[in-house]
Amino acid sequence: MSTPLKGLVIGRSTGRCAATDRELVPGEPCFTALVRPVPDPEAPASDRPVFDRLDFDPDHWESIRTSGDLEDRLLCWWRTEVPEPGGRRNLFVDDETLVDLFARLEEETDESRLAFRFVLGLILLRRRKLRVVDRSREEDDDVWRFKKVGGGDDAPIWSVADPRLSEDDAEAIAEQLSTILSDEG
Repeated sequence: MSTPLKGLVIGRSTGRCAATDRELVPGEPCFTALVRPVPDPEAPASDRPVFDRLDFDPDHWESIRTSGDLEDRLLCWWRTEVPEPGGRRNLFVDDETLVDLFARLEEETDESRLAFRFVLGLILLRRRKLRVVDRSREEDDDVWRFKKVGGGDDAPIWSVADPRLSEDDAEAIAEQLSTILSDEG
């Protein structure tokens, strides 16, 4: 990867409904969405989030989800509950949602998102949700080809270039993934 990923920024939960700005109460159901951020040319590049995490009151979720602006930016979503303050951190996203996120990031060109996708692919490989069908050298890149486990012969094959992350960068991305997908946010 040509630029280091130190300071990878991923938006965190605000504890408020993104549609109404109402405070979400611990224990109440909500929908959490991982979306591409609205570009902010005023923000320094190092402060721009790679992804935003938005939480929604269930009463507003369906109309917001299908609205033009969010629908174009939406990568994945899941239903969860607002955690108790200081409560135990849990992962509320199932593996199918993570595989769907991996697939949706296929057309990304942003280096940070590509690095995120590569680490997500390795996590899904470790969880035995993806398998490697090929690794090859293409120009200056090592390209990994993944396929969904149990997907059959006609299942799509996803290619992702190894961004040559440092161990620290890979750990930072894995930590960010854990943070945005957990109920602690």
